[in-house]
Amino acid sequence: MKARLNQQDIEYRVEGPASPGAAEILLANDVDLTATQPWAAAGYTVAPWLTPAENATLREGLIELVRTAVRNAGFDIPADWPVTEYHRLVGDDDARHLAVVQQTTTCPLAALPLPVATLEARVAELCGRPISAHNPALGRAQFHLRIVRPRRSDNNPLHRDVWLDRLRNGINIYFPLAGSTADSSLALLPGSHWWPEDQLTRTHAGAVYNGAQYSVPGVVASAQPLHLLRPNPGPEEVMIFSPYLLHGGAVNLNEDATRLSLEMRFWAAE
Repeated sequence: MKARLNQQDIEYRVEGPASPGAAEILLANDVDLTATQPWAAAGYTVAPWLTPAENATLREGLIELVRTAVRNAGFDIPADWPVTEYHRLVGDDDARHLAVVQQTTTCPLAALPLPVATLEARVAELCGRPISAHNPALGRAQFHLRIVRPRRSDNNPLHRDVWLDRLRNGINIYFPLAGSTADSSLALLPGSHWWPEDQLTRTHAGAVYNGAQYSVPGVVASAQPLHLLRPNPGPEEVMIFSPYLLHGGAVNLNEDATRLSLEMRFWAAE
């Protein structure tokens, strides 16, 4: 499949049984947590995150969680080992990479270096309404650390999170921790949260993306042009975006730096 990313042509392979969606707009019947904000039409914004001290505490604490996961996977690393060198350490050993990822994919809120209420309060300010990290569909709250090696299939295919019903009605954040640049940060398609489903052909279940298996369905064709952007938030910023937006589908193009980011979801507080 072909797309454009930051005005450059890209191409990638998504495999699996696929078909066009129904003639419906999912967000029209769901909760739109962007609705009252000036960035609602785009479906995302980049904004100041927490205080500098809180950002540093959150970043360093989460980086240390990754160092712990790397050690648990059998690697001997120094206390100040830079996570941007993860790809040099793991290389193409997918088994050992999986051993790390299994520890960082679904993390309990107790592992957050800051109280979750601090993050909820800031997301609530950005959405203009009370927010909770508790997922009502799952009955629990968690966060995710994304580790994306350069030039490898560590990122999801182009998708909407809400193709998994348990992720509907929420809002997402992307907070860069290390190695997040204009060549590696999360890609998304502004305004696509209001595209009808029949404009997209997607896999029925999970997708095989550039040879790697993912649980989320992936886009295999689109009736509209796919013009992706990498908003690239800075170290003191956060990107907040609708999970109904098309996002993902863009490899880490850093020459020699792994990307690490906090990716977390929130819902309207009851």
